[in-house]
Amino acid sequence: MGMISANQSVTGGRGALARLLQSAPYSLADWYATPLAPAEARALQSAALEAIQRRLRKGESCFPLQVLLQICRFWIDGLPGQVRKVTRHMAGSAREAALQALVHGQLLASRKLHPAGVHLSLGFRHAAPLLETADYFRLLRVHELLAYLPLSDQPAVPLDLPALLNEAAVIRRLQRGDRRRPAGPHLDTLG
Repeated sequence: MGMISANQSVTGGRGALARLLQSAPYSLADWYATPLAPAEARALQSAALEAIQRRLRKGESCFPLQVLLQICRFWIDGLPGQVRKVTRHMAGSAREAALQALVHGQLLASRKLHPAGVHLSLGFRHAAPLLETADYFRLLRVHELLAYLPLSDQPAVPLDLPALLNEAAVIRRLQRGDRRRPAGPHLDTLG
């Protein structure tokens, strides 16, 4: 299996965050942990808070917006520990529990923090029965590849999904000894 690009694996980025903001149907196969600059996260947080007020007045669900606030706080505070403080009672359905666990794991993975793998696995278990076949295998491949990343208790520089997948693919190749060999023999120019 070659390197997986973000387009082949999981879509996301700002489009996924926009869907959360609009409370549009969200995909469990999207990537929600694309790093945001603090100013961008603050603007998104303000928009989410306004949207929550509107939805509460209408008696509508605010779950996707609560998840978006979790994401914004993570990037504003710059403290990975903040994501651990999210209460578990937020999710009311299997789909919501899957999204919450996946986002939690993605945020931790973006900084290569323990226990990203635990949350990604939990989210995948919740999401698996809800995913279409293509999304299931795309998400599975991404999670399998991300499992090669070394995780730590110290946060690394935040990376987006393509950078994480590239790094994981290199680590996987090195661990497997899957180095490319030249197509032809190397011939000395003198003889």
